[in-house]
Amino acid sequence: MKIADESITLRPVDETDQDFLIELYKSSRGDDLRGLGWDEDRISEFLEMQYVAQRNLQGDHEHMSDQLVLISGKPIGRLSIETLADEIRWVDLALLADFRNQGVGTLLIQQIQEQARPANLPLRLQVIRFNRAVNLLERMGFRRTSETGTHFQMEWLPGSVGNPTNPGPRADILPGEVEEG
Repeated sequence: MKIADESITLRPVDETDQDFLIELYKSSRGDDLRGLGWDEDRISEFLEMQYVAQRNLQGDHEHMSDQLVLISGKPIGRLSIETLADEIRWVDLALLADFRNQGVGTLLIQQIQEQARPANLPLRLQVIRFNRAVNLLERMGFRRTSETGTHFQMEWLPGSVGNPTNPGPRADILPGEVEEG
């Protein structure tokens, strides 16, 4: 599949998306735990608890945009960002395994950068240290600002050195053709 030939849209998450979101959460984080030698039942139980905790924390953010990523109307991921007066905080980007390394993440990152650029706001995020996305983020102009034993804090500044001036072809992501219901 060539992602450039597909229609990528975003729509707000609603209550009917919970089963998909749990599946997505487990698919995007289970490999980390498998690497620790955990059995599948323990991984599943742990990730369900983590998912519930994450949802509760995100409910406290009044400026959070929590959206499903769709290709041709089919959910393939989730994008959550929080726009504040002094920054755009990238809270989560997760894609189903079949859509990773296909350019979707790059397109979504470019879209967030396009939002931050005219507002002249830094784009900040936290990513687990061994996440493969760290290399992609650095190629797209993010830099590490601090780190803990488990995570990097990263930042992208509009107009910063290392910001790709010509990131190559990009598909426009159609803004939320929100389905009411």
